[in-house]
This record gives sequence, structure tokens and C-alpha cells, in this order.
Amino acid sequence: MKKTITLVFLLMTVNAIAQNKETIYLTKGDTLQNYYTTLIPDSASKGLLVILGGFCTNPEEIMQETNLPVTACKAGYTVVMPYLLNDCDSIDIKNVYPTRLMTLVPQFIKKYNIPSGKFIIGGHSLGGHRALFYAEQVFKLNNANVIKPTAVFGVDPPLNLRRLWNGFEYGAKIAFSKTGSQESTEQMRRFKIIYGGSPSQVPKKYEAFSSYYPDAIDGGNIKYLKNIPVRLYCDPDVKWWVENRRSRLEHVNLTDLVGAISQLKLLGNQKAELITALGKGFWANGQRHPHAFSILDADEFVTWANTILSAK
Repeated sequence: MKKTITLVFLLMTVNAIAQNKETIYLTKGDTLQNYYTTLIPDSASKGLLVILGGFCTNPEEIMQETNLPVTACKAGYTVVMPYLLNDCDSIDIKNVYPTRLMTLVPQFIKKYNIPSGKFIIGGHSLGGHRALFYAEQVFKLNNANVIKPTAVFGVDPPLNLRRLWNGFEYGAKIAFSKTGSQESTEQMRRFKIIYGGSPSQVPKKYEAFSSYYPDAIDGGNIKYLKNIPVRLYCDPDVKWWVENRRSRLEHVNLTDLVGAISQLKLLGNQKAELITALGKGFWANGQRHPHAFSILDADEFVTWANTILSAK
């Protein structure tokens, strides 16, 4: 009898989880990309939290890397994780995320009955850059029919694409780490296809598609975020980069994050924050890495989100 009761309880738990999670495929017959996974709270939604994963990171992998989706959902947020392009096998020539999200976000809000003005977007690594760039383009467009985020965040995202190229170029040149060297070579190949060349060949392209560009007036696209809360997270373990990659400080994402937040503060944004979490970065397998999604403290993030959205 005890075993029967336990089994029933487990089945109820599994069913409850399944009912609160759904995956919607947007292209018939394609389960590898152009879909989103949603975690739905048990009660009326507090707001919409859109999370974009890093390079080649799908929603299931996001939930392995961070407890943010589950924590936020338990706190009452509808959490949507779009995977619009399979970066593993595709190259984002059309920069699909901004335009697709402009269409999808209103659908999310209608479908999940999200209260007005309660929308936060962010992501990890490339996903963080995509989130910021999307928000920048929305505010730049300034169209009443396009829903603007209430706040935006990034977890160790690269923001300045020219700086990122220079880091890849340096990594390929010194070839200290096999992993780092291979990544650098592959990403430079992709950049040449996406932008039509290197930063020295097409500098305006790199400026236009960077979410922060220090040599542009007011930091380039970052200026469009001067009126909303912005959080950028980093694990500033420069010693790790020296010992494991032989990197220079100007080649790590920390350089972009410090510059972007400083620029926003110069523009008068007192809700722009650099959140440092020294020693907190670990991959899902326990491997130490300051670039990991784990540098974001999910409980503290939810407290911040509650504060931001309650002010709306």
C-alpha cells in the first residue's frame, strides 16, 4: 500500500511538472530550431521573463546550466526560452533574433496572459548580447506597436564585436589552449561570413551590430538603454584567464561590461549595474569557468525583478 501511494505521488508530481512546461515548435517537422520552451507558474503570472541561451545552447541545456528558469517560475514568472536558430549547424547571417522576437513577444504576452509592462529579457554569453541588441533595436525603433522590455540583463555577454574578434585573433595566434584556439578559428570563420570580413575590412558592420561600441558616440547602440534597468553579470577572475588561456584583459568580456555600464551611468542611467561574482562560475559538470551561467544568483535576481516590476 505504501509503495502504491508513493508511486501515485510521483506520477502526480511528474504530471504537474509536465503541465507547467510546454515546448512549441514554430516550423512543422523541425524540432532542432525555431521553437521555444515555456515554464508556466501555478498562479497568475507576475510577468514575462525571456531567457536566451549562449552559443548552441537550447532550452534544456539552459536549465542544466542555471536554476534561474525554475526559480523564477516558482516565484510566479512565466519563463520563455526561445531557440530560434541552431547555432551548432547554422550561421546567423540574417541576425534573426531581433525581428523574430519583435513578432513573438506580443504572442507570448497574449498567450500566457502577461500583465502590461511586466517584461524582462536577458541571456547568457551570446544570448546576453542578443538580448541587449534586441532591446536596443526596439527602443531605437520607438514604435508604439512594438513591445519594449521593462529591464534587460546579460550574463558575461560579449558586447563589442570588434573586441571579440581581436580576442579570437589573439587566441588563434598564441594557440595556448587547444579548445580556445579551435573556438577562435571557428568564430573568425563565422564572423567573416556574417559581417563580410574582419573589423578592419568592414568596421561599420561591426559597429552597427555591437550592443556596445566604445569608439562610437555615446557607446553606440548601448545608448538606447539609457532609460531602463540594465544588469550585466561577470566573474572577474582575471587570474583564471591568465593561467588557463593566457588572455590579456582587453580580450575578455569583462572589458565590455565595465565600459557599457560606465557609459550608461554617464548617460544618466542610475539603474545600470555591474554585478560581480568572483569565483562563482562553474559549468553544469562542475568544471570551473568564469564564463558560466552560474555566476547569476537566481534568488537574488528574482528579488531584483520583483523590485523592478513592482515599480511599474
